[in-house]
Amino acid sequence: MMIPETAVRAVVVNCLFTSLAFIFVCLRLGTRTLLLKNIGIDDYLITGAMVSAIGFLTIMMLQIKAGLGRQVTFPELPGFLYALWATVPVYGLCLVLIKLSITVQLYRVLRTPKMQKFLRVYLICITITGLWTVLSTVFNCWPVDYYWNFATGMAGSCMDKSVVTFTNAGLNIFTDIILIAVPIPLLWRLQIPRRQKIVLMCLFGVGTFTCIISIVRLQALYQISIAPPAEQSIQGVNIAIWSGLEINVAIMCASVPALKPLVVRFFPRMLLSELYARTKGAAYYASHKAGTAGGGSNTGGSNAGSRQDHLRSGGRGGGTNGSALRSANRAEIQVEQSFEMKSVPMTTMDLDDGGGKTSSRDGSEKNLVVASWQDDYYSTPIGGKKVTITSHPREIV
Repeated sequence: MMIPETAVRAVVVNCLFTSLAFIFVCLRLGTRTLLLKNIGIDDYLITGAMVSAIGFLTIMMLQIKAGLGRQVTFPELPGFLYALWATVPVYGLCLVLIKLSITVQLYRVLRTPKMQKFLRVYLICITITGLWTVLSTVFNCWPVDYYWNFATGMAGSCMDKSVVTFTNAGLNIFTDIILIAVPIPLLWRLQIPRRQKIVLMCLFGVGTFTCIISIVRLQALYQISIAPPAEQSIQGVNIAIWSGLEINVAIMCASVPALKPLVVRFFPRMLLSELYARTKGAAYYASHKAGTAGGGSNTGGSNAGSRQDHLRSGGRGGGTNGSALRSANRAEIQVEQSFEMKSVPMTTMDLDDGGGKTSSRDGSEKNLVVASWQDDYYSTPIGGKKVTITSHPREIV
């Protein structure tokens, strides 16, 4: 198939961003199924959106074959209009599935009563507007095939295409703004470390790029609406570019928050709070001091038995070892009271339920952090007393 020079940009951009979106979705599904072992409705919805994006790319290629990017001859007109008609509902369906996926994801994570109520209302509104967007483009003309066969003298009628197009675009931008603007203040009020708060706000705020692309796409829609009929197939290249960018960037933005457990797994220092570094360091210092006081070198990862051997050897020794044992007792006074060190990987967040208590939902982010650096347990008898240092992973929803 010969691709017109004016349509090369559309092919390159759409193929590139569809491939990137596909990679994001695969990473998301891998994270949810293999790492967290908990796939949800939002993941199924984003998978449907990805299938729609691939369908959009396929139909766009058929549209190029039918004449997109060059002037269409009269015999080619029905085929070109048919491909054009098919791309619009697929594009609308993809956007609806993306917003439904984001809404369900927010509903699972943000558990405050006000936010839950808002998201339920928003979910209903998105469903209604989504049905209108898809059905108004499918049944823009009656009979449906009048859309591409009107030039043949077929009887039928159509709604005003410009009104339908700009109405749907306006609804899309409005719902984007609502979905971006509402969660940000709530995230800012969460009682979490500032660095994690900023990261979460950035994750949910990346949807701003999609909104900007939707606004830029309005300009392309206006240009084709005022173009002469003979040039509309050429002006349609810009719409194909911006529409493909919009849906694929939206898929990537919707998948970014779900990739946070993957980032925490392989790059924990990027997103974990300073609490992890401080508590892990404290555990190492306490165990290391107790071990070296017993007459042997020790590391934070050594087991309790080796510590006990060092301490027993210190007790049998002479004055030097006796002094070491007294040093161990002094060290024991510092850590005599058992304590827990909890690292808090902010894959999801604890939320205030309105009564000053926090709530969490088990199972949404299971197996978030490898237990090898979290499940250390030390139990060391020193002077008839027991020192216990534990650290346990904490799952937060």
